[in-house]
Amino acid sequence: MQPDIICANGVFCADGKVLLTRESKNTAYYFPGGKVGVGETLTQTLQRELKEELSLVVSPDRFKWAFTHRGAAYNQPGKIVELNCFLVAGSGALKVDSEVYDYKWCRPDDSRIAEVVREALARYSWVVE
Repeated sequence: MQPDIICANGVFCADGKVLLTRESKNTAYYFPGGKVGVGETLTQTLQRELKEELSLVVSPDRFKWAFTHRGAAYNQPGKIVELNCFLVAGSGALKVDSEVYDYKWCRPDDSRIAEVVREALARYSWVVE
């Protein structure tokens, strides 16, 4: 299963919950992050996306590789998304920026989580333990 969309994502965990974001046009919550830009590395993409979505300036030394998960892209029938996930140490002050509508600390079984993210959290449950 080759991915149609490749993303870099941050995984922030605390007290058995994970930080997720939601775009205004979507009802489901996702890991913060987004599509890898042309010529960008995964960590460059994650740095850019965290700034754009949550106003976070994060040094790559706070990223720790966690896992890659592939599944059905949300609201894009027939498309496969690849989530390249990094644990991110600490979060600092969060502020919704231009790309997201809101953020929420969710339990892994929350019904509002996008299916591909819920699958990843079930498969890699150690990230929130």
